[in-house]
Amino acid sequence: MARAKVIRKQDRCFVELPKEFLSSEEIELFTLRDGYYLLSMPLEPRAQSPVSRAAKQGTPDAGPSPEEIAVLHKLQAIKFGDRTPDNVSGSLSGPEKEVLAGLESKGWVNVFIGNKYKNGVYNIADDVFPLLKAQGQATGARDSRTKVNQAQQPAKADPSPSYALLTTQGYLVIKDGKDAAALSDKLKSEMRSGAVVGTKGFDGSFYVVTRDFFGRASKAILAALAEDADVGTIASACKIDSAGVRAVLQQLAESGDVIEKRKGVFAAV
Repeated sequence: MARAKVIRKQDRCFVELPKEFLSSEEIELFTLRDGYYLLSMPLEPRAQSPVSRAAKQGTPDAGPSPEEIAVLHKLQAIKFGDRTPDNVSGSLSGPEKEVLAGLESKGWVNVFIGNKYKNGVYNIADDVFPLLKAQGQATGARDSRTKVNQAQQPAKADPSPSYALLTTQGYLVIKDGKDAAALSDKLKSEMRSGAVVGTKGFDGSFYVVTRDFFGRASKAILAALAEDADVGTIASACKIDSAGVRAVLQQLAESGDVIEKRKGVFAAV
């Protein structure tokens, strides 16, 4: 933890940032709790929608091609948890694999990696569904339109995998920067209100916890830190998953309540 000088000019405050911020025109500011904030380099450039990317590249038709629609529907037909790269690859032909690679390069499909999906699973970008719907209407493809209408649900009824995990288990550890940026954008209002807090660890992972989970888990974790302990020991004492313990410890370290004395070993302050 380092102190920085506050400069006051014309009723505004300025803080001198480390030199690594010189390469960025923007920073990310997260509210951890009253009086505590997290400054971070942008995790990833904000993702453009497929329509914007296609327009910028000069593509005459921003919608997916029939071949792309077929591959997207094949992905939809596979249960989300079973969409591992190996399983998907085994279900596609050679030409279809080339189409899938093209969908990835456009950002229409990505491999989501999370605590529950350590090997990664294919995820279809939310803003692809309207394109599929429009394409189905333009071509009169009744079957395609039916499938898209079933898939295109309101965000609350069909949340993203990472959002669903966060709301069910109370914490999330994201290793992929693009997924972290997308979730951060989705949770803007929750982070402003303090209902959700997040920080980027020194290991490059992004740790997110809900206020309710943090409130419950932090008390148990601090009680378990009567003496220095590693994550596994704390997890066993608190009966909390080690990933959840690490996520809470990251927030406690940011607020100065604990310190990491050596790699993986924490102590209460």
